[in-house]
Amino acid sequence: MNFKITRPENKELRKVIDYFLFINSTDTACIQNYITYPNNNCCLALYKNNQVSWNQLENSCSITNDSQASISSRLYGWHNQPFKVSVTGELDQICILFKVTGLSQFTQKPLNQISLEDDPFSEIFGFDRLYFKQQLFEAKCTNRRTQLLETFLLQNRNPRPIQLIQSYIQYAGASITEQGNKIKDFCRENYISESTLFRSCIDKIGESPKDIKTKYRFRLFLRHLHTDVKLTELAYLLNYSDQSHLIKEVKKFTGLSPKKFASRVKQEENDFYVTY
Repeated sequence: MNFKITRPENKELRKVIDYFLFINSTDTACIQNYITYPNNNCCLALYKNNQVSWNQLENSCSITNDSQASISSRLYGWHNQPFKVSVTGELDQICILFKVTGLSQFTQKPLNQISLEDDPFSEIFGFDRLYFKQQLFEAKCTNRRTQLLETFLLQNRNPRPIQLIQSYIQYAGASITEQGNKIKDFCRENYISESTLFRSCIDKIGESPKDIKTKYRFRLFLRHLHTDVKLTELAYLLNYSDQSHLIKEVKKFTGLSPKKFASRVKQEENDFYVTY
């Protein structure tokens, strides 16, 4: 199985898109499994000639080859535990990884509702986009697919002011290592109630303010995973109450202790972590 990541060249798209992920397998015989881990971005995935079954309760996805299947889509994200994927047969998957507020620049629909739809791509961009999807899969070169995606997304972007959410995202990322109840502090400084912030985050991002900040901290932990920083020092640096608090949170997101997780996980490119 091959993973390839490309990034938008357009500076405006880079504000809302983390990267494009292309997953390909030509193995027709065996079952291949991999696991990814919680993040604050969300993934809009397109498939051709595949049947896709997503069990949201178990946070697992089963993909099987079906030469008669039409182009389909799924919207993944908001994971609080490992995301387990099983692939049987050939796979050609194209993913758009949106930044935490990125998808809200293309649709006004609540994200947690779109994720339940059978065809979220069409729910977001319209049900008359079959030609574009066919053109996308007909392009076999990753660079050409990236160009097509960039052009399409620029044409369909509809920037909307979500200043409150963007301000909180910046605040959450900057205050991870600071003591205190930063959600409460943010609300007080912006003259809003915590319930207002909660509703806004759920509507525009699909996650609560607490979940957003907790995952930011987990991703910071990943960046220190293969360094010489000790767990006690890392717990202090990332503002965990103690080392056991860090271990508990890592187990929640990965199913493993930090030591076991570090020995198994592979960093494919930059911020994309996977185990096989």
